[in-house]
Amino acid sequence: MKKIKSEKLIVIKAGSSLTTLESGLPNLRFIKSISEQISMLYKKGFHIVLVSSGAIAQGMKIWNLSSKPKSVDFLQALSATGQIELINNYQKEFKRFDLIAAQVLLSHSDFGVKSRSENAKNSISNLIALGAIPIINENDSISTEEILNGDNDRLSGKVATLLSSKKLFILTDQNGLYDKNPDQHIDAKIISKVNLNEFNFKEVSFGDSGILGRGGMTTKIKAAKDYLKKSNEVWILNGNDKGILEKAVQKKGVGTMIYLS
Repeated sequence: MKKIKSEKLIVIKAGSSLTTLESGLPNLRFIKSISEQISMLYKKGFHIVLVSSGAIAQGMKIWNLSSKPKSVDFLQALSATGQIELINNYQKEFKRFDLIAAQVLLSHSDFGVKSRSENAKNSISNLIALGAIPIINENDSISTEEILNGDNDRLSGKVATLLSSKKLFILTDQNGLYDKNPDQHIDAKIISKVNLNEFNFKEVSFGDSGILGRGGMTTKIKAAKDYLKKSNEVWILNGNDKGILEKAVQKKGVGTMIYLS
């Protein structure tokens, strides 16, 4: 198998606000777009790992639910049924570009046990070496930890750390990190670069997560703090922006780049 270079490895996180429409239907337009962009990066020699939310939202649609249940047992059942549809949507689009999707379900506790984290690392690395695109999601269907406390932002940071990736792209429905909540303030300004060693996050209003999500900007910052070293970087990007991945790779002034000096 070919050796994987960390500087060519990108971990991408896509949230429920992108993978799922407000109606609960899968956002096939986004899934088509991200699949095509991943294909373009793959052809340029990049290795891609996709951490994708959306299983519970997909499950809500399958069972014709208009609101998200609060019962942990019910949420686990939704995740189990929705995960199949989510991965099938990706697989269908990847096939258009002769790519293979590989499902990987992880729990946060997997990273706390050396043998389990090493097994996860070897499994994902082997999939990448084979030419597959690992699609990772939280193992909601068997773990209450993920349902109650988890979010794929922090999971993506842990995956990026595990694989020694130099770049973590967190895709959202916002253009990046703002000094104020842009949904409430028309004068909100985007912050293009953030040095975690110097930035005062108490001065920033992060807003709330969407109806379908469990995170928001707060968890994205926590993911950055967990992952960042001086040799890597996090980008918060608008996943609805056409060609956003390549723009970020080329550092064309998009989104918010978070780094350590």
